[in-house]
Amino acid sequence: MPQPKSGSSKSTPGAQTTSGRAQSKRPPTGSSARAARAKPSSASPARGSRSTSSASSTKAKASAGSPEARLEAAAERVRKLNERIIEAGKQTGETTLSSYEKALKAIAGAVERGPGASDIDWISQLATTQAKFIRDVTQAWTSAARDMLK
Repeated sequence: MPQPKSGSSKSTPGAQTTSGRAQSKRPPTGSSARAARAKPSSASPARGSRSTSSASSTKAKASAGSPEARLEAAAERVRKLNERIIEAGKQTGETTLSSYEKALKAIAGAVERGPGASDIDWISQLATTQAKFIRDVTQAWTSAARDMLK
């Protein structure tokens, strides 16, 4: 006999549903799950012994200047990394400026060759003046930007 799909409290054999929704497989929650996920502590008093405690205190006394030395070494590595980042940024900036300058000069050349070669004087002079303006502004802007990179 066919069974209705909704509103029925009967379950079909082999189905893993609860009130029409599929059961999700979630990790256990609660105190047992926290205990399973917790890592054992290496500084636990139950695990340590007197010889281990005294050995670690001896090491701490022997390397009293060590944290400062490690800090200074880390600071030196950060300084070197910063210098490399700055140098790479300068090289990238120079490459970008060169490409930008080259593109604008190509545009200025195209303006002179296209409308600048016109038989009408005012169009030719306007195109030539515009090309000169593009070149002058490009030169001033890129040289100022290069000075900032140094």
